[in-house]
Order: sequence, then structure tokens, then C-alpha cells
Amino acid sequence: MTSYIEYAVNMFVMHSDSLRYVDLSYFKIAKFPEIYSVTPFNIKYFDLSGFNSMLFIHKSSVHIFQNVETAILKDARIDETIKQNGNIFKLFPTVEKFDISYNTLWYLNEDSFLINTKLKNLNMANNLLSAIPNAVMSLSHLNTLDIRYNRIQTIDETVRAWLDAKSESENFYLFIKGNSLKCTCETANFIEWLFQTKVIFDQQKKKYNCILTNGTEANTLSVYKRFHDHFGECNNKKWLRIGIVLLASFVIFTIPFAIIYNFRWKIKYWIYINFRKVVEHRLEKKFKYDIYLAYADDKIQWAREVLLPRIECSWNMTVCLEDRDFSVGMAKTDAIASAAAESKHAIFIISEIYQHDAWSKYEIERIEYEKCSNYMQKIVVIAKDESISCIPSELKNILQHLTVIEWTDDETAWDKLRMALFTESY
Repeated sequence: MTSYIEYAVNMFVMHSDSLRYVDLSYFKIAKFPEIYSVTPFNIKYFDLSGFNSMLFIHKSSVHIFQNVETAILKDARIDETIKQNGNIFKLFPTVEKFDISYNTLWYLNEDSFLINTKLKNLNMANNLLSAIPNAVMSLSHLNTLDIRYNRIQTIDETVRAWLDAKSESENFYLFIKGNSLKCTCETANFIEWLFQTKVIFDQQKKKYNCILTNGTEANTLSVYKRFHDHFGECNNKKWLRIGIVLLASFVIFTIPFAIIYNFRWKIKYWIYINFRKVVEHRLEKKFKYDIYLAYADDKIQWAREVLLPRIECSWNMTVCLEDRDFSVGMAKTDAIASAAAESKHAIFIISEIYQHDAWSKYEIERIEYEKCSNYMQKIVVIAKDESISCIPSELKNILQHLTVIEWTDDETAWDKLRMALFTESY
């Protein structure tokens, strides 16, 4: 019969020290009542089946539970307390027989029974467990474990070893009827253990229903009697898997090794080039100017009014001009040498006048020197309204390093110049 109390009331119990048996199963209350007595409680049996265990989730102890030896918490919504990291098992420190069946439990934390050191009989039947929880292995006095009608397919090696150790010192009872046991290669060791262990089971002759690899139903007794027929090929499959893994490993490692070996020189060269790029980038010289601009007087107007605004204003590059940036009072030879050394690129605007200019040969000599020293990066020759034949003969010594642009008054020429200056060279 189900009772319902909307609001819990305080209760006073006379002669509480003689009270041994309490049954509050399927009482529906919003709050567990405060129970008082003159003498300490010594209740040994407490049935809270159907009770909402969430009422105790925030309690660290309940004084009327302190001496309980048999606790029944069937259908008590324990799964909800576990989901919220609660542990109501600690409220029963002296329990010896614990029934937590019908609670839709699918896992237990390893420290769930840390307080229940006296527990001997544990009933976890009719839950959703897929394996025997490791938490039970902390129960040194446990001798009966009921896990019937769960979803257990096998018992792993660790738990089997623990069960064997328990059964060596005393009779240990394990009830596993109604589970989803499997009789496959993966569970062959469990089937063999089932008929060799000293653990006492609930089913006569240890005959439990199980599912074979092909999906058909059988039972553990008949499978064990024909153990070799069912599991004789398991080792073959195991070695086949090992062989496949070894073959795959061989292919995975051999093909890359063969590729690396056959292209080892190209790979070495690629590594060398990229390593060199990194080193050169890190050791890159800091230049004062982006461009050293060389020209004769007949090109000064175009250089100042057309070329400089685009390079300095649009492209944000610094340009060194003789009549603007050379230091006053410095010898011209020193000024040219210093400016060339401090410039990343050089641009020559050639003309007939520049070809015969007294200082042009010295400028070309200094630029050639910086290029050979691996500091000067790009050398651009612009032929603006001039023939290519106007290129000074001294520049022909480094012709392979020159970028010659026959200037036209359209964006094509500007694109060529921009590509020349902004493309890395190695």
C-alpha cells in the first residue's frame, strides 16, 4: 500500500533502543522527517524501497541509519543521486546486507562503497550494468554478489582474479542469471573460467543463456562441452589479425623509406635550400635604404616627378639620391660606397649621358662589389626612351644579375618594376 505525506512532520519515538525493524517502503514524502528519541536508535533492518533517495543527497549522515545491518533501497532512484555526484551509501556505515536492485544503475564510482566496510551481501539485480563495477572489489567481507538481469556480457580478467581470491578463503556466491552473456572468441577465457573457478553460481550446472558469434542462442554448458569446436579457430583469427597488422606496418614504413631513399639527394637539396633561406632570413642585413638610385642629369626630372612618388609614397620604400641623401662634407667616393653598402637594391636609369658620366663607372663598381658580397639583392636597369645599347659595358660583367626593363608609359612597366623589387631572390 502506498502512503503519501505532503509535508514531513517531526517524530518522537519512545523506547527507540528496542526498535529493530522499520519499513517505510513506498512512502511518498516531500521531506524526510526529523526523528527524535531519548535513547539512541539501534535499528537493524530498514526498508526504504520506492523512497526518493534524492531526499538524502546532501546529508552526510542520518542518525537512525547508523546501526542498520540490512538496508533495502529497491526502486529508490539511486541513479539520480549518482548523476549528481551524490553517495547515499555512506549513510549506512554498518550495513551488512544491501539491496539496491531496480535502480536503473549503469555505473558506480570506484569509491561508492568506501564507507561500507562490513558489507557481506550486495544485491544489484535488475539494473543496467554492463560490467561488474570495480567498486565491489574494495569490499573485503563481501561473500554474496547478486547481479542478475543486468546487461553483462562477460566478466573481465581483473574481476575474475578478485573472485578467485575471495573463493579461496571462503564460499563466494555470484548470481548472474538473466544477463546478456556472449560466447565468442573475445569471451572464451570467461567461459573457461566459469567452469573452473570455485565461485558458487546461482544456476544449476552453470547453464546460462549466451549469444554465439553468428547471433544464434546457446548456453554456456553446451558451449563449454564443445569448447574446441567453438573457439578452436580463435587463435587462427588472432594470428591473422597480427599478420595483417604486420603487413600493414611493413607497407606503411617500407614505402616512405623507399621514397626517401630514391629521392634522398633531392630531399637533401630541398632541406639545404630551405635551411639556407631560414638562416639568411635570420642573418638578414639591416639596410638604411631600400633602393640606391643612379641616373644622369637628363633623367633627374622624370626620376623625381614620376619614379620617386610611386616608389616612396605608394610602395613605402626608401630611396637614396645623390643630391638629397649624401652627407655634406663627405668625399663623394666615400658617400657612394657608403650609400651602396646601405642599400638593399639598386636601380640604374640609363642614358647616353650616364654612360659617359665620370662617376658612373665608380657607382657600377661599388654596386658590383656589394652584389658579389651577397648583400645587394636586386639590380634593375631602366631604359626610359633609350636603347638597350646604352647599358654601360661595366654592367655587362654582372648581366646575369640584372633585370632590364624597357620603360613604357603604362602600368605594364610599373608591374615589372614592382615584381623585380618585391620578389625574393636566392
